[in-house]
Amino acid sequence: MVGHVRPSDLAVLESLLDLVTIIAREDVADEDRTAAETALRSGPASRNGSVTYAHLLVLAWTLDADLWSHDRDFAGTGWPSWSTTNLVSAV
Repeated sequence: MVGHVRPSDLAVLESLLDLVTIIAREDVADEDRTAAETALRSGPASRNGSVTYAHLLVLAWTLDADLWSHDRDFAGTGWPSWSTTNLVSAV
């Protein structure tokens, strides 16, 4: 949410909108959501059974995008996830 926008910031915000992709709920298959829950539930790094972030994993799959998170639940899912420290080290 953007509260107050200075007119000088509008060009920057318009440029950022070019980087945004909106995925509608109906564009994500239920089977993919179930597969993401299974991957999270059986990921060896956390083994806590949490499927809280299944929607993020399935969106990463949909966009073929890596994840940026400090949450260890994504480790062991077979999908790339990065912490800030790892991203900075990789650059």
